[in-house]
Amino acid sequence: MRLHFVLPQLEPLYGMELAAALLMRDLQAQGVEVSATVVSRSVPPTLDDLAIDTLGLGTRITRLMEAVPPLRRRLLKLPADVQVVASGLWGSVPVGAALAGSGRSYVAWEHSLLPERLRIDGRVRTLARVARVRGLRPRLVVAVSDGVARTVRQLVPGQQVVTIPNPMPLSPFVPPREVADRERIKLLTTAAFRPYKNHSCALEALALLPANYHLTLAGDGEERDLLHDKASRLGLADRATFLGRVPGVARLLAEADVLVHPSRAETFGFSLVEAAEAGLPVAALPVPALDEMIPTFVPGTLAADTSPSALADAIVRLTGDGRPTVADFDKAWHARCTTLDPTEVSRRWVEALR
Repeated sequence: MRLHFVLPQLEPLYGMELAAALLMRDLQAQGVEVSATVVSRSVPPTLDDLAIDTLGLGTRITRLMEAVPPLRRRLLKLPADVQVVASGLWGSVPVGAALAGSGRSYVAWEHSLLPERLRIDGRVRTLARVARVRGLRPRLVVAVSDGVARTVRQLVPGQQVVTIPNPMPLSPFVPPREVADRERIKLLTTAAFRPYKNHSCALEALALLPANYHLTLAGDGEERDLLHDKASRLGLADRATFLGRVPGVARLLAEADVLVHPSRAETFGFSLVEAAEAGLPVAALPVPALDEMIPTFVPGTLAADTSPSALADAIVRLTGDGRPTVADFDKAWHARCTTLDPTEVSRRWVEALR
């Protein structure tokens, strides 16, 4: 089997970019011939073991059209037995356009098509409409969660879809930690300040909690000023700490008592797995994709609904009698080792593409 991936970008190498690198490496280890073209930015030097070229385009939305001519030249040169895999809408739309009328098909690897993301992100809505055009559709969609698969089926009835989760590197078992100091319970968020990440909900939940609960927000983004203002209005100046962008979160996870994840639309939940691997439970909202992660792969609690009060209640449970046990963490660890093991994920990819 021979596969050629088209990826929107590989920098920074985190989240879906990391998933792509893991998948390509393990497919290669399974004997699959793998290559890739990256649309934007460069290729991290740590991936020099993979055959990857880049178009070197910028990150403007116009790159989707700019990429079509060079992609067409690149993809139509591939041998007939090479299957093209386009990552996300940002890969599928230019690949579909590049292959239109050529007689070649492609596979879409879809991460972010979820109801809430469609509702609040105009770019995703536009790209989803374009991707539904008959001449641009993939022959198969590989969805990273059942939530994404359901959304694809609703948007494009009859589309062939299979769910295969993202690979995660196997890590040793880490037992849960108890709350270190009841006088100062430490909550943590680690996500970019974007609307769908919903940090406002975390701040509103904090305002409903007793004064011994403190929240550290690691991240930055377009909602930075809005969130700073909100914290001030809610009287949280002494209880909410904004760190800005940080190079790594391992130390923060090791010091926290609960990871608070108020996102309304999550592609997969890498940050949740990172928390579980640090012995940290997660409080999240009951939204598609996250409801597949918690508690199956990540010990924690889903709020009863998406309100700040429900999130606050979930946090209280995780810092009290509802805190996950060693048995809960062990069960989730075994589930990750079984289902998210890169070898198992790549096996399922080969099975689906055959």
